[in-house]
Amino acid sequence: MNRRRSSESRSHTAAFVALALMVVAGTFGGAFHAIYRNGQIKTEREIAKTRERIEQHQLDIQMIEVRKERELDRYEIRAQLELYDSALVAVGHGVVEKVRPLPGPEDPPVALRP
Repeated sequence: MNRRRSSESRSHTAAFVALALMVVAGTFGGAFHAIYRNGQIKTEREIAKTRERIEQHQLDIQMIEVRKERELDRYEIRAQLELYDSALVAVGHGVVEKVRPLPGPEDPPVALRP
């Protein structure tokens, strides 16, 4: 009629094997997730450094433009020429003549220095 329970083996090897495989899969999954996340963090840091470098270059460009405009200011140039007692003087617009290019070949010869 009924079988005795003590005659059945209580060890279920398939369950233990499945549990071991799940532990191994979980361990490898966690390790790969950590490696992947560390790679993302490194990439984000590199992007941040690159953005900082770009911002620094933009600031440098703005400062160069400001200095260039300051040096090319006509009133500043006149003041510097007066300060250095230069022989250069301002020229009126009526004195300036337009010079036309010489007629001749389309490609004029180029003077090369030795």
